[in-house]
Amino acid sequence: MSDARDRAAWHQALGDVHRLAIVDLLELSDATPGELGEHTGLASNLLAFHLDVLEAAGLVVRHRSQGDGRRRYVTLGPTATRSVFDPDGDRTAVPADRVVFVCTHNSARSQLASAMWTARTGRTAWSAGSQPAEHVNPDAVAIAAAHGLDLSVARPHAYGQVEVDPDLVVSVCDRVREDGLPFDAPLLHWSVPEPETAADFPATWSDLDRRLDRLADRAAVA
Repeated sequence: MSDARDRAAWHQALGDVHRLAIVDLLELSDATPGELGEHTGLASNLLAFHLDVLEAAGLVVRHRSQGDGRRRYVTLGPTATRSVFDPDGDRTAVPADRVVFVCTHNSARSQLASAMWTARTGRTAWSAGSQPAEHVNPDAVAIAAAHGLDLSVARPHAYGQVEVDPDLVVSVCDRVREDGLPFDAPLLHWSVPEPETAADFPATWSDLDRRLDRLADRAAVA
């Protein structure tokens, strides 16, 4: 019965053209309320109302940036599956032949995203950080190994060590997005919380897995 109630709540929440537009905008990239307001043309109070409805139904989540604490991001909730998106809407393919994933230290989130993307699509991906660490986080290595991926020889890299011209850059860290990125390429932002202990890594993996699934569904490669 709970599944039926959840689906009824989703349908009710999505029964408005503005809320459908918000969900579609968040399919591939997180956004601030201000950015959503710019795209939808909604005043801040009306946007807040629609976000309240979507959040109550579990379709979006709002949280504070781990970089600029005054900033908030809106992301799709973990229960927002492909079925909530309009199959007849703008399904423009996203160029994703040379994807670079970035975070601050290039020691966990961006390393995992890169390896997961390559495993999922068969395409080489790159990763880098604004302040690269000395080594990849052992907990990232461990969870990758638990899912059949080998990060044992991976090493953190700086932006300047990326030897390709990316056609897509995905920031998986609030700080690097807010600090600005030195790449001339389309940008997606995934506000993935920084895992601080080994116990945090399963949630990080699941978060990245859902996002990569949506990106792969829209990706175009040469």
